[in-house]
Formats: sequence, structure tokens, C-alpha cells
Amino acid sequence: MNHVNVKKDLLIWARERSGRNWDDLVRKFPKLEAWENGEITPTLKQLENYARATYTPIGFFFLPSPPVEHVPIPDLRTVGNERIAHPSPDLLDTIYLCQQRQ
Repeated sequence: MNHVNVKKDLLIWARERSGRNWDDLVRKFPKLEAWENGEITPTLKQLENYARATYTPIGFFFLPSPPVEHVPIPDLRTVGNERIAHPSPDLLDTIYLCQQRQ
């Protein structure tokens, strides 16, 4: 098994970015808490599955720090008159796809 050294900040960032429920991810990845605490590292296969589950490109896990993603268009979305902190992966994919088609 090839274990991959991934910074725990990137694992946490990917989970938060995806908007997935903690319990759902722990059910699918029982060692997630240990990964995020830095106690153990995932295998390459586990990391690939985690990337797929969190809608994160696998290459992002090898960056020195989590990237800052900006919405390339005016972001006027709100929930209960509160601004949404960061865009979802689905929103970014949709925007990028529309920009490519333009």
C-alpha cells in the first residue's frame, strides 16, 4: 500500500468545500478523523475515493495550502439575508462550463 502524505488542512478544506455531512463521510471513510488529526495518512486509492466523494480534483491535495476559490462573476447569492461564504464545487463547475461555452 502506498500511503500519501497529505496535509490535514487540505483534507479539512475539501470536506468543508464539498458541503457533505460529516457523518456521511465518516461512514464512507472510517479513518477520516485520524486523517484529519494527522495520526495516519490515506493510501492513494483512499485519497482518490475521498477526492471523488468531496468533488475535489486529486491534484489539489498536493498543494502547499488550500487554494482560495473566487467566483468569476458577481456573487449575489444569500440565504436568510446572509451572504454565502464560499461557492460550492457544483456552482464553480457550472460557471466555468458556461464561460467555456461563451
